[in-house]
Amino acid sequence: MENCPPVVCEASDLLLAFVNSGSLDEWLGDSGATPAGAASDVAAASELRASLIVLLREHSGCSLDPTEVEAAESHLRQVAARYPLVAVIGADTSSLVPAHDGAFGRFAQVLGAATDLAYRGAWTRVKVCKNDNCHRGFFDKTRNTSALYCSPTCSSQASMRAYRNRRKVA
Repeated sequence: MENCPPVVCEASDLLLAFVNSGSLDEWLGDSGATPAGAASDVAAASELRASLIVLLREHSGCSLDPTEVEAAESHLRQVAARYPLVAVIGADTSSLVPAHDGAFGRFAQVLGAATDLAYRGAWTRVKVCKNDNCHRGFFDKTRNTSALYCSPTCSSQASMRAYRNRRKVA
């Protein structure tokens, strides 16, 4: 990696759009895919999002039970087997495309995005904001990957909360 923070790439945008979306239909609509039709799509999205958030919390340095992280990793391996990506190789380029269409194809793209970030050495830069009122996913652009909050607003809120708590104790 260079001395400057890595550029937020399409992979992190896709992953963060999924993690931060309000609903599956909203996310699928924003990404141009057909809205979810079945309750199984919503359940699969919820489980996938929950597993990803556990790993992003781990990246943020949150105190987690190791079994929770292991369960999330295991679930993501199962999801990756269920929604595979296929290599498409051409003369000038190659890419990974989902083997399925619709919501399941988009889930595969999210996992592909996480893999792309890991390949680029940027997977651990995708974190969850540690502000108690936020918990949004964000890409850590700092040089030393030390960001804890998604924005200066969240950082300020957390600092003020800590200050007030210290004043109460004193």
